[in-house]
Amino acid sequence: MKKMFYSIVALCLTIGAQAQVVDFENVETMEGNLALNADNYQNNFFDEEEEEGLFMSGNFVFSNYYKADWDFWCGFAISARTQTTFTKTTPDQFNSCVGHGVNGSKNYAVFYDAGSMMPAMPIESVTSGEEVSGMYVANSAWVVKAILEGDGYNGAFEKGDYLKLTITGRTDAPDSEKTVEVMLADYTSENEADHYYLKDWTWVDLSALGKVSRITFAMSGSKMGDWGLTTPMYFCIDDFNGEAPTAAPAVATFEDIEIGEEGHMSVSTEDDDERTSFRSGDYEFATGCMSDYNYWYWFGYANETDNTYASLADQWKNVVGGGYDGSNNYGVAYAAAFNGPCYAYVLADGGAVVPGFYVTNSAYTYSSLTQGDGYAKKFELGDWYLLTITGYDADDNATGTKDYYLADLRSADNAYIIDDWRYVDLSSLGKVSKLRFDVSSSDGDGYNIKTPTYFCFDNFGAEGTEVLPEKNVTTGISTVQNEQNATYNGIYDLGGRQLNSSAKGIGIIRTTDGQVRKFIK
Repeated sequence: MKKMFYSIVALCLTIGAQAQVVDFENVETMEGNLALNADNYQNNFFDEEEEEGLFMSGNFVFSNYYKADWDFWCGFAISARTQTTFTKTTPDQFNSCVGHGVNGSKNYAVFYDAGSMMPAMPIESVTSGEEVSGMYVANSAWVVKAILEGDGYNGAFEKGDYLKLTITGRTDAPDSEKTVEVMLADYTSENEADHYYLKDWTWVDLSALGKVSRITFAMSGSKMGDWGLTTPMYFCIDDFNGEAPTAAPAVATFEDIEIGEEGHMSVSTEDDDERTSFRSGDYEFATGCMSDYNYWYWFGYANETDNTYASLADQWKNVVGGGYDGSNNYGVAYAAAFNGPCYAYVLADGGAVVPGFYVTNSAYTYSSLTQGDGYAKKFELGDWYLLTITGYDADDNATGTKDYYLADLRSADNAYIIDDWRYVDLSSLGKVSKLRFDVSSSDGDGYNIKTPTYFCFDNFGAEGTEVLPEKNVTTGISTVQNEQNATYNGIYDLGGRQLNSSAKGIGIIRTTDGQVRKFIK
């Protein structure tokens, strides 16, 4: 790839009648051999000495050009690469900074504008024109590297630098051009806190262009050389003419739930087993309780600031003490498998992308992990406690899973047990209508887990950055307490009858310190 070819020119795509959404998941060959190769990008480049190509997605025609003896291409290419870094031109020029399409889809398009060396390409226009809703854009991995580190031609972006995309719509009528501008990176503000570059898929509203028969793209920026723009002239697009994103669901902070001071959700009910739900923000959380045993399951909430654990009355506490970032309220989950699936629901028509949430261990679970509890063992090297979140779309189809270790002692090099608030990124699950939460542990048989199956969470649906925990310096904290010498005081069924031995089904174990543990056989 020769850098001297970079300059500010436009590449065109033609719009056919009855415009459709272009998500690049199904692409039809018009000319050339369009396919994704083993490295997950379009491989019809470099096959001929020189060739112009066209491909169609939906009713939109995209153009590209390649010249084999120069190892040169320009125009549009399809990519399914998940890498988000840039090391060398091929194949990393086909990497986005996101690593997937919009809403976790596989394919997206990469645009490369090669400037004056790009030949004229035939464009079939439709004089009647169509209205285009918009599209998502994202920076390429190469552009992000140039912005943050420089790339051999330029240094990193500094105050005053910018990279802009100009989108122009036209019909065959004279003076029909209208434009929309997008800042791919903007460091022009005097306030450095306002400097930014696009780190994710960002919706661009194109409705201002009106009816168009052709759309062109042009890139410009602050870093210029003798041959034009020297910042790599790449960007990525997806869901062209798609649906504009709806407002993100309101974050569940649990501050909109009234809780008494140092209190928690009430589990009393007139029914033996009541299954209901509660709401915070634009999310709904399933919960259930059995009044006979002061027994609850699935999701609850609390605002207790003490992080010690001595008996089952402390099951509402978390290891931090209080909500995320010093807030009062937080969510509590008891996700034992024998209670059935534990679900949270997105209150948005058709679902929404849930960015993520903050999680920490409950004081009960942390106490058990670090000290044992007379039923579950103290964790040792090789043990683990895992939270698994599964997303489901509006048709109840699974969209993917996310694993997050609340305790991970599988490797001595980075053994940890979560003892602070940590962000869990759920964006890879895509658009979901509900989320299922399951826990598993090395101390158990996969279904009957001895580790207390609790975790605490906050700011559900919030934006954040997932950072892997570091190795804990110690395996316990002095403020978490547990009675080590408790012994079994009896085994009971759910009807309250004491048993001589455990029977098949769900049962209750009571210990001499007043604790109650549920089990299934």
